[in-house]
Amino acid sequence: MVEITHKYSLTSEWHEELTEKLIKLGGEVVNRNLVMMPKKIADGSFYYTEVIQGLSVIIWDLTYKEPILVKRLKTDDDLYIIHYDFSDEMNLIHVDGVKHKIGYKANLGLGVFDNGTDNVFQPMVGERVFAMRLLVAKDLLKASISKDFVKDSNKNRLKSGRNKLFFYDHIDSESKILLHVIKSKTFLDPGFDIYIRGISLQLLAKFIDRYNNFVSLPHSISEKELEAINITKDYLLDNLFQKFPGVILLADLAEMSISKYTSLFKKIYASTPSSFFWREKMILVDMLLKSGKFNTLSDVMSEFDNIKISYLTSKYYTQFGKNPSENFVEAPW
Repeated sequence: MVEITHKYSLTSEWHEELTEKLIKLGGEVVNRNLVMMPKKIADGSFYYTEVIQGLSVIIWDLTYKEPILVKRLKTDDDLYIIHYDFSDEMNLIHVDGVKHKIGYKANLGLGVFDNGTDNVFQPMVGERVFAMRLLVAKDLLKASISKDFVKDSNKNRLKSGRNKLFFYDHIDSESKILLHVIKSKTFLDPGFDIYIRGISLQLLAKFIDRYNNFVSLPHSISEKELEAINITKDYLLDNLFQKFPGVILLADLAEMSISKYTSLFKKIYASTPSSFFWREKMILVDMLLKSGKFNTLSDVMSEFDNIKISYLTSKYYTQFGKNPSENFVEAPW
């Protein structure tokens, strides 16, 4: 199995060191930001840029040809790593010898790590691996993210036994939209650097807002209640091709009153069940439109049972600011 070690820092020094290692393995430097992976290891590349002081971003789009472990070594640099995994399949991250699945399909596509703790990224072989990491100076987050929050966090946010910030969570719907847009772009676009800097700032702002507002959440929701809400969330995600099932059915699934259910759902996901459902549905519509697997726009829309095309179009425009026809990619056959 191939093993690559690297470490992060608040400067670009770590990137230069990793680039040198990859060149020795057959990698290619396209420019100061973009590095092609060695062909014998993977197809694709990764992109790095400094956004502002105390914030930089790494984004990689790769298909690995053989098993690999990417080991990140701890350093004394005071930074947090915010990992967004938007890969086609689930990957693994090892922390303290424990393997954790990560990926938006596992509903745990967001990982947050302290730079003072080692971890290992083990990507899926033969599938598109698309992930983005924000390297954030602790000073930028310390006012919003506390260790007490992590220690008391719910069971979906797995944490290490050390006194270091470490948890997983789902990627919120608005961040998913940003990641989906980035995933459809090419690193070679002349304006990509400016674009990715803007997206990075938006993701960081959403992250801070989300967890700054939710610090008290674990103290007000029991694990049993959280599990019940997650069951309904999974039900919604499994039925995106159908109509919204309604809060009565969802509350019944959670074995709660309607008022309690809607209140708890909004606390956890910062959204009503209906808004959450429609945001996720529109992300799915957008993915299908751009998949290149349909002959006509009507073929895409017909995938969604018992919903008027005009209503879907209106919802899509509200979320993306475009009509579905503007993003439709026709099948090549």
